[in-house]
Amino acid sequence: MNAEPKKAAEQPRPSLRRALKDAPQRFWRLIYHNWPWKLLALFLALCLWAGLITQDPTLTRERVFSDVTISVTGADTLRRNSGLIVLSGLEDENLTARMRVDVPQREYNTVTASNYNPRVDLTRITEAGEQTLRIITTSTSTYGTVRSISPETVTVVVDQYVTNYRVPVSVNIIGEYPEGFYGTPISLDPSAVTLSGPKSLVDEIVRVYVDFDVSRLAAKAGTVRTALPMRFVNADGDEIESDLLEVTSADVVLRTITVEQDLYPTRTVSLSGIGLTEGEPAEGYRVASVSVTPASVLVAAPQTTLDLLDELAISDPVDITGRTETFSVEVEPQWPSDAVYLSAEAVTLTVEIEPVMVSRTFESVKLFSRGAASDVSVSLNTKTLGIVVRGPQLIMDGLRAASVVAYVDVAGLEPGTYELPVELHVEDTDMTGMTFTATPSTVLATVQ
Repeated sequence: MNAEPKKAAEQPRPSLRRALKDAPQRFWRLIYHNWPWKLLALFLALCLWAGLITQDPTLTRERVFSDVTISVTGADTLRRNSGLIVLSGLEDENLTARMRVDVPQREYNTVTASNYNPRVDLTRITEAGEQTLRIITTSTSTYGTVRSISPETVTVVVDQYVTNYRVPVSVNIIGEYPEGFYGTPISLDPSAVTLSGPKSLVDEIVRVYVDFDVSRLAAKAGTVRTALPMRFVNADGDEIESDLLEVTSADVVLRTITVEQDLYPTRTVSLSGIGLTEGEPAEGYRVASVSVTPASVLVAAPQTTLDLLDELAISDPVDITGRTETFSVEVEPQWPSDAVYLSAEAVTLTVEIEPVMVSRTFESVKLFSRGAASDVSVSLNTKTLGIVVRGPQLIMDGLRAASVVAYVDVAGLEPGTYELPVELHVEDTDMTGMTFTATPSTVLATVQ
């Protein structure tokens, strides 16, 4: 009985060194043993932990929203109730902010800045001028509390909202019509509009323009109808641009003005020289010429009319009965029945009237000398001349040979022989328009 215990005591124990050496291997055997089940258990544990955390209503996290868009409310109410409108300060680049929010953990990944409804309420404005408005946000139990927003305010400029009735619309024609075509007067629909908006802008606008580029029109007859955008112009001719202006006509909001015009072919036509005058001038007078300025007129009409139109007559001939002088008068060309345009609604008719000119010949007209001193003698190589006189018939009919005086002027000449021109004079007669031809035209005069 004593021998067995002794034998057991004599068995050797594992050393500590060997135990430490085998520890890593035992650890990894423990890890890899049934590892899929262990990994699944870890995953389930994490999910359970996350679910518990997210469902905790008291747990929040801070979230920052940058470049938050600020909405604007109350513009219609402000205009309707207070007669005011925001002129500036609400431009897109000024309506963003940075917002800090304490978000419930359960909504952290789904919440957006719009959930807090950041806005500017214009109904709080009570008067025109520069106004500072706070940016309003909404905090809820669902989406958390807005801690701060930067900037906190927006500064706006407020003006009175007014309406200017019946501002006329004009058309500004650009370019040239297609060659050979004429455009009738342009029709605008509407011809006047109503402007509404900030008083500072509306009061400045004096006219509304549309630009009509006729150079782009097709070269064919017919009706052109197009819609054109409007331009607003002040008294200095400067254009005013603003999205705050509202244009209406008969309570209909307008974006464009309708322009309508008819195109007709054209032809340059001369005025007829027939039928311009009637009657005869006074006795002893004649019509030297009749001219029209301009000599031709541009006519716009249907092509069938132009094809048959060679010349234009005047509406009523000019009566020249008893006329003795040249005169000018305005006359109207006669419109073709379906013509829509003449480049000259009136032309100047000039009738040149002159005396009837006749010639008479006088033989053996005595030749004299004039201007000699009392102690000087003058001898001429001829005593008589042949004279041809041309002048108005009324004068020439009464002209007698005795009235025609032919002479040479020897005043101041020293003694000697001179070739002098023959000078002529008609006594007691207006010599205007008269011409004389003497044969010979010069004579020899000897001064002693």
